[in-house]
Amino acid sequence: MRSMKSTRFISGTIAVGLLALVLALCWPDGEMGSRDIGCARVAPGRSQEICRALAESMEWTWFGHAIVSPGWRVTWDGLAHVWCAVHITDADIPLLDTLRHGSADWRLESGAEDLIHLLKSRNSAGAEDDGSLFDPKNPSWILKGGCAGR
Repeated sequence: MRSMKSTRFISGTIAVGLLALVLALCWPDGEMGSRDIGCARVAPGRSQEICRALAESMEWTWFGHAIVSPGWRVTWDGLAHVWCAVHITDADIPLLDTLRHGSADWRLESGAEDLIHLLKSRNSAGAEDDGSLFDPKNPSWILKGGCAGR
């Protein structure tokens, strides 16, 4: 028969092990734990303005693509906020393309690519898949309601 001390030790060890496992699975890596997407390395001016707006709009989320992956990400709401806050136009496409291809952070690349996608889908209504959030005909369109209140 085990002693009470031995049972507590085993229970405590299991609890600490489970806690360590949960922390290891849920702790964000260095990149995801920060809103720093490399804007200091972006050319000054409009490119840096867009980059900083993307960084500021990021939200803390717990899930990535169907996995637990906590960290700061550009969300659809954040994307709409950037669109409205810095007034993204077709003239920004070359800058966004540079941000998309010249970044070491996938979140900046993704945000710039999504802004380009929004510009192109807005200019060519009907070219998107019916279920796409980039389709202006979709009731959940990213820019539904315009910029009022953003």
